Amino acid sequence: MNGLHKKLQKGLLWSVVQVVVKRVFDLFVKLILLNILFPEDFGLIGIAAAITAIVYVVAEFGLKDALIQRKKQVLKDLHYQSIFWWSLLWALFIFAFVYFVITPLAVVFYNEPLLYKIIPILTLPVITQALTLVYRVKMLRALNFKVLAIFNSIASIIAGIIAIVVALKGWGFWSLIFYILIPYFITLPLFLLLIPWRPKFVFNYAFFKQIVTFGIYTFGTALVITISLNIDYLLIGRLISIELLGVYNVSFMLTLLVFKQVTSMIDRVLFPFYSKIQGSIPLIKNYYLTSIKYYTILLAPVMLSFIVLSTPIVKFFIGIKWIASVTSLRILAVAVLINLLTHGCTIVFRSIGKPKLELQILIAVLFFVTVPGIYVGSAHGINGVALAMLLSSVVNALICLYFLHRELKIRLLDILIELKAPITGFFVALFVVLPVYLLFSFNVTLLLALIIVVYGVVLHYFYKKEIKQFINKTLMSKNELE
Repeated sequence: MNGLHKKLQKGLLWSVVQVVVKRVFDLFVKLILLNILFPEDFGLIGIAAAITAIVYVVAEFGLKDALIQRKKQVLKDLHYQSIFWWSLLWALFIFAFVYFVITPLAVVFYNEPLLYKIIPILTLPVITQALTLVYRVKMLRALNFKVLAIFNSIASIIAGIIAIVVALKGWGFWSLIFYILIPYFITLPLFLLLIPWRPKFVFNYAFFKQIVTFGIYTFGTALVITISLNIDYLLIGRLISIELLGVYNVSFMLTLLVFKQVTSMIDRVLFPFYSKIQGSIPLIKNYYLTSIKYYTILLAPVMLSFIVLSTPIVKFFIGIKWIASVTSLRILAVAVLINLLTHGCTIVFRSIGKPKLELQILIAVLFFVTVPGIYVGSAHGINGVALAMLLSSVVNALICLYFLHRELKIRLLDILIELKAPITGFFVALFVVLPVYLLFSFNVTLLLALIIVVYGVVLHYFYKKEIKQFINKTLMSKNELE
C-alpha cells in the first residue's frame, strides 16, 4: 500500500503541474482572446463545442474507464487490441454521422449557416482520440501522469501561441477553433512514437464484450455529465441568442470551467487509484474526504473573488463589453462552492463497481432539475439560466450526500469537519475584503492580493504542523541529493 500511496502522490504532483501550466496559460490566452474577439464569436464556438463535447463522449463509449477499472489479473492484450479496432471504426462512423446528420440539424435549429463548417472541423478529434485510447489507458493504469503532463502542457502552450497570432491577424472565431484542435494533433504522434505498444490485426468479440459490459454504464454516466455541463449552452443559443451565449460563456469559463479543470487534475489520478483499492471502503472514504479538502482549498478563494469582485474583475481584465456577465458570474461561483461539498462522489461509486448508481443520480438531476430549470430560467435571460444551474448543484449535492452516507457512511458533518480550514479562510477573507472593497477605491489587483493573503494566513494557522513537516521533508530530500 505504501508503494501505491507514493504513486498517488507522484500522480497528483504531475497532474497538478499539468493543470497549473494549462490553467495559467489558458487563462492568459483566454484573457487576450476576450479582449480581441466579440461575444458572438464565443457564442458561435460555444454552440459547436457543446455539440462536439457530447460527440467525443459517444465516440469513446466509456471504454477508457472500463479498461482502467478492470483488474490487472484478468486484463489481456486481446482486450486492448479488440478495443482499439472497434474504437477506430466507431470513431469514423461517428464523424460521418455528425457530418451528414447532426450538422444539418444544428444549422436549422440555430439558424446559423457557419455551423456547416465549424461542427465537422471540431469533430475531427474523435479520430485522434480513438487512435490514442489504449496509450492513454496504459499510462493511467500505471499511474504514470508524468508523460501525460508533459505531452498536454507542450500541446497547450503551442496551441495558445498559435491562437493568439491567428486572432491578432483578424481571423475571429477561427482562433478559438485552432486553440481547441491543435492539442489533439500535437499529442497524437507523441503517444504513437513514445509509448511501447502497437496494434495488431486481431479482434476477439468475447474480450470486447467483457469491456463493453462495464463501459455501457460509464458511457451513460459520461454522456449525462457532458450533457449536464453543456445543456445551458445548447438551450441559451436557441432560447435567447448567440451573442448572450457568448456573454454567458465568460461566466462559465471563469467558474464552472475552472472548477472542472482543477478537479480533473485530482479526479484523473483518483479513479484509477480507487479502482486499485476498491475492496477497502474505509480507505476510499479517507482518500475521498482528503480530495474534497484539496478541491476546496484551491477553489474557495477563486470563487470568493468572483462573488465579491466580479464587476472590477470583468472591467479590468476583459473589458466593459463583457459587463453583462457580472451577475451570472456571481451565481455560478456560488454553484461551484455547492458542488465542492460532494464533488467526486460519482467517481467513487463507479470505482467500487456501482456505475449504475452513478448514472441514475446524474439522469435524475439532469432531466428533472437542470433541463426544466434552464427552460424556465431562460425567460429571465442568462441570469435565470445561471440560477437554474445553481439549483441543479444544490439538488445534486443533496442526493450525493444521501448515497455517500449509504455506501461509505460519510455524513455532511464529516465533510464540514474536513473542510473547516478552507471554510474558515473563506469567511474571514470575505469579512475582511468586502468592507475594504465597499469603502475604499483600491485597485482590483490589490484586492485580489488581499484575499489571497488573508486566506493563506488562515490556512497556515490550521496547517502549521503539516507545512513544517513538508518543508523538513523537502530539505532532507535536498540534502540527500547533495
